[in-house]
Amino acid sequence: MIIVTAALKGGVGKTTTSVYLAALASSNRRTATLVDADPQGSAADWVDNSDDEHLARIEIAEAPTERLLTKALDKVPPEGIGVVDMPPSHERLLNKALERARIVLIPTRIGGVETPRVKAVLDLVPKGTPVGLVICSARTYTRSYAEAMQQYAEEGIPVWGTIPERVSITAGPMGPLAEDGLEAYRKVWRKILAAARS
Repeated sequence: MIIVTAALKGGVGKTTTSVYLAALASSNRRTATLVDADPQGSAADWVDNSDDEHLARIEIAEAPTERLLTKALDKVPPEGIGVVDMPPSHERLLNKALERARIVLIPTRIGGVETPRVKAVLDLVPKGTPVGLVICSARTYTRSYAEAMQQYAEEGIPVWGTIPERVSITAGPMGPLAEDGLEAYRKVWRKILAAARS
């Protein structure tokens, strides 16, 4: 199962989402492959530099080009799980990943230019591929959050999870994965598994 974490904008939580999902995918003695397609290599650095046991069974494949991405995805075994952390603003590479995606996850934030950027990614997702949003660094008590959720509901855009705004969740390699982050992403993981079965 290839899960692509896609967004055309940086700073929306793609790498955080990819790392937490790879950690959840690698639980129960499974091995997950985290394909870091971002030239910055932040996801790979996070896993490599962390001594968090949640990240111990994650295989890393750095794949910042179309050729390397194809090779990395080919190496994910049929019964395996690959989570692809895409770079922002690289539509050609994103399209390459989307061709192979079993599930697409779109991390986003609330407000500003986020909704049009989400729709731009949704337009790229092949028909029939399950896709859901993850609202990252969410301030769930705000009016803008409520309005955005209502708009997504009215437009039939599925929101698979809301990740609360917490410094501990986005701390990266500086600390272990946050328990409340794992809990929030566990809900997203259940939606992914349900979508993969349907």
